[in-house]
Amino acid sequence: MRSCCRPAPNGGGDLTVVKRASVLIGVAAVLFVYMVIAPMDGLAEPYRHQRTGLVFPDSVNTLRLFRATDYEPLYAGVGTGISYRTDTMRADVFLYDRREGPIPDGTSSKVVNDEFDGIVQEIHALEAQGAYRNVSVIVKKETISVGGRKFLHGVLAYELNNIKCISHIYLAGYSGLFMRLRVVYARDAKVREEPNLAAFLTMISDITKTTPQP
Repeated sequence: MRSCCRPAPNGGGDLTVVKRASVLIGVAAVLFVYMVIAPMDGLAEPYRHQRTGLVFPDSVNTLRLFRATDYEPLYAGVGTGISYRTDTMRADVFLYDRREGPIPDGTSSKVVNDEFDGIVQEIHALEAQGAYRNVSVIVKKETISVGGRKFLHGVLAYELNNIKCISHIYLAGYSGLFMRLRVVYARDAKVREEPNLAAFLTMISDITKTTPQP
């Protein structure tokens, strides 16, 4: 089944984007490439993020933990990506600081708001490069609660691999890092994947409850 989770046909071009990302359009481009190159080597056990101590379970509802990748050795400031998958959805957590840390907790700081705005701008830049098509903003920017923890939230629609996709972006400062959540699913699978989105956000709420909310 083809979906927003699958790699684009010109996979080699995606690797070129990785090499240019830190110079041209920053961290979000590197994370985009991480998303479209779909690893299928599912993890069989939970993953513990060393810096924050967060433990990510090996499954969340029907989502499965596929990969946890430390990008710091190659791209300083890009941090770690943790990816969950179904056939038509991927839910990713990115913990990073752009070498600007420590990042203030919560959503009220200028650095967190600027990062969120930059993520949206970089998605449009990727559209200009041909990675995405027909990008539109459904929710530009709002503050929501994920189990009592505040996140900035936006929703975009676009085409990837000729599939119409919905993308949710969440961002907050957490434990000196940016915590960015990105949930992407095929628009046609929205009803089926909504329980996975809810379960993913509940998991984030549960594993971060030990850190006080500012």
